[in-house]
Amino acid sequence: MRRLLTPPWIVLHCFAVVLTVAFGLLGWWQLSRAQGGNAISWGYAFEWPLFALFTIALWIRQMRLELHKDRPEGDAPRRGKPEPPPMTSPFEPSILRARQTDIEPSHGGHA
Repeated sequence: MRRLLTPPWIVLHCFAVVLTVAFGLLGWWQLSRAQGGNAISWGYAFEWPLFALFTIALWIRQMRLELHKDRPEGDAPRRGKPEPPPMTSPFEPSILRARQTDIEPSHGGHA
């Protein structure tokens, strides 16, 4: 947790908060313009809050990546289904035999 309180991270936290608030205010401004009769502003009224949500999602993702950076892979809890075994074809032996015959040089000679 201390890792998120270093000077670069404090700058990033401030930047994320400023962007989120600015995008929210821009959305509010566009909503008031849309209600005043500006039809194009309806699109922006929904777009700016989406930018704010995107900023929050990236901010959280970066913090999670930073906190899990030094965790050994064995310590990470496994979620979901285990990875399936590699798939093999029932025709694999015949494919390998066919490849072998293509690789072997022919015993015919040229004069």
